[in-house]
Order: sequence, then C-alpha cells, then structure tokens
Amino acid sequence: MYLPRQKNSSVRAGLSTEEALSNACEMLESAAVSAYDCTEYLEGSSRKQVMAVVQLIEMAQLLVEAALHRECPAA
Repeated sequence: MYLPRQKNSSVRAGLSTEEALSNACEMLESAAVSAYDCTEYLEGSSRKQVMAVVQLIEMAQLLVEAALHRECPAA
C-alpha cells in the first residue's frame, strides 16, 4: 500500500543559493559520517551496500561543492 509522503521539513523563503548549497554540503557530510559509522557494525553484503551509499553521498557532495564554487566563487 502506498502512503503519500508527509512533509516533515521545508525550505525557508528567501534562502539564498549560497546558503542552500552550503547547508546541502553540511547535510551530505553528516550523512556520509553517519553511514561510515554504521559500517563498523556490518559485514558482508550489508556493509557493501552501506559503502555504496557512502560513495553516492560523496559524489553528490562533489556536485554540490562544484555548484557552490561556480555560483558563489567567494564561498
């Protein structure tokens, strides 16, 4: 059964591009650290799956950082 996703958070009106990208970088960094921490307690395919998620997070971080430096070079 599909349940519609409830909105748990929102983006502040008037949030600048620099603030949004900076916040996204911080959130992705926290997600990567959390995922790495989880790998300490996993083995085998479960650990590999979490490490794959870490790699996706790190790739997303690179994209967000590139956008931040392109849109806000002084950041």
